[in-house]
Amino acid sequence: MQRVEVRSITHSYDGVRKAVSSLSFTIAAGEVLALIGPNGAGKSTSLRVLATLQRPDEGCVLWDNRDAWHERQDIRQRIGFLGDGTALYPAMTAAGYLRFFAECYGMDDAKADGRVDELLAIFRLSSKADARISDLSKGMRQRLAIARTLVHEPELLLLDEPADGLDPLGRRELREILREVATKGVGIVVSSHILRELDGFCDTVALIQKGELQVFGTVDEVIEKYEVARRVHEVSVTKGLQKAVEILRAHEGLIEAIEPLNREETIDDPKTADRGKIRVRVHGSENRAATLLRELVLADVEVIGLTRLRSDLEDVYQSIGRDEVA
Repeated sequence: MQRVEVRSITHSYDGVRKAVSSLSFTIAAGEVLALIGPNGAGKSTSLRVLATLQRPDEGCVLWDNRDAWHERQDIRQRIGFLGDGTALYPAMTAAGYLRFFAECYGMDDAKADGRVDELLAIFRLSSKADARISDLSKGMRQRLAIARTLVHEPELLLLDEPADGLDPLGRRELREILREVATKGVGIVVSSHILRELDGFCDTVALIQKGELQVFGTVDEVIEKYEVARRVHEVSVTKGLQKAVEILRAHEGLIEAIEPLNREETIDDPKTADRGKIRVRVHGSENRAATLLRELVLADVEVIGLTRLRSDLEDVYQSIGRDEVA
């Protein structure tokens, strides 16, 4: 696969309301596309159409200029798909589950065994190879479901809310795994509402509202186009961390995170509890940040840096009505 093109697809489940309408975008080999939008926007329908599980009422999906629906039996062998509520088989073991799908894709015993071992290691499930799926934690089950989509080394990977059930470490590891998969030329489409997980991970973003494409482009292009007044700053403090937090909150600053100043430090350590980095959303113009800096200094807070960070995908989503339910 070099390029998949979604061309003007429209689909309705009841003949009245359109789940998606005249939707068009492209996915290139090795590209990670973020598909974002509120509940009911049409994200899952778009993934099902891409997976050739749903035929659109109008429009088509082209794989290197070939109609995907007409050649769906062949193309399905080249797609990895994680849908909403993907079923797992509780009585199967983790290894048995992956081996079952390897056999479904026609792998011989030797290749299947090697691929299963490889995926269990990648997703940190080797120690659970012989455990029943019913005995795995929610996060482990989610990792196993994602591993299943990669059994046959697909050319296009479609993932609906893949980070569901994963802790922060698991989410970071998943991003690393998927970026590595993308470097091998696999196109990836990730549907998610956890926008901070997508920013800095995806190459391209498609924002859908009420079944229609509102925004499409590279992440940097989209953020630059929809740069908003709500600025994100990082304030580095060597003394007076809690006082700084109080001042920022008094000025309606939204504290996103409080982190150690250095990697070897922790916020919980009494020796370093008065220092750290504050990531805060500051409303208004750049002059507002200058005012805050002056107040922090006058309050005897030792500020060694105040850096404006770029807007992120959440800013873009917020600026064009992210809370609107389709």
